Amino acid sequence: MKVVPQVFYKHPNIEKVLVDGLSCIILKNVQQADLQNERYLSAHALTLVLNGAIHVETPEGDLTIVNKNQMILLPKGMYMISDIIPKNEPFEAIVFFFDDDVTDEFLIHFEITKHDRYSSTLLIDYDQNLRLFVDALLMLYRGKHQHQFTKPKLVELLHLISITDQGKEFVCRLQSIKNRKRKNIKTFMAENFDKPLGIEDYAYLTGRSISTFRRDFKSKFDISPKKWLIKKRLEKAAVLLKEKNDSITSIAQEVGYENTSHFIKAFQKRFNSSPKQFQIKYRRKILI
Repeated sequence: MKVVPQVFYKHPNIEKVLVDGLSCIILKNVQQADLQNERYLSAHALTLVLNGAIHVETPEGDLTIVNKNQMILLPKGMYMISDIIPKNEPFEAIVFFFDDDVTDEFLIHFEITKHDRYSSTLLIDYDQNLRLFVDALLMLYRGKHQHQFTKPKLVELLHLISITDQGKEFVCRLQSIKNRKRKNIKTFMAENFDKPLGIEDYAYLTGRSISTFRRDFKSKFDISPKKWLIKKRLEKAAVLLKEKNDSITSIAQEVGYENTSHFIKAFQKRFNSSPKQFQIKYRRKILI
């Protein structure tokens, strides 16, 4: 699983138009589909497809197809996302990532309303106002690196969407994001401990503040989240090293470590052996 937008910042075919932390506006232009399409969005996202299409599947199994000149709202979280490459043409999209500061600044202008619980995704029409905004944005800011304008432009985008035909529902969805339903912490952690996520991410995904997550976690597991995650990830790594000949980097990523050197250091401390030595030792036993 890849964490975005962070991984996009390093991608050669993705242009960073405006960036301010996890809030950013990026242009994606690729001619080959990425087969590793499990994504964790560490910020809310609005994806506008300019050419081609995307398939988006939520953890609940809901599938949405986003075609050319459509925009989709994806709240922060985990998704299966597949780029559909058109024949003899590149896939193109512009993605607007925005953090909670942007959401809060936008929602302060709206009264909190009671509404039914919506599904997480929402398709938005790419109307004339949005076209003018995007055209002007790209003309003014591409290649200029004027990143201080990132959040003001994102707030402006949210306001433009609020006056579209889907505007009322859009505002309600952003309000509902702030009141997420709590998930069973034991079940969720057992299913997702090997994802490359931090404590703040797990807190969000289980519908809790960081302090509440830590408190609830300690009451359920009798250990801190950080220590539990290290223990579970290294235990799984040990099993994989016994069973596979995969590279240490590959195994580190499979258990949630993005930094291989951090993984090696943690494994050495836990098992008094480097991952490679551990792997060789158990492969020899199997061969014997």
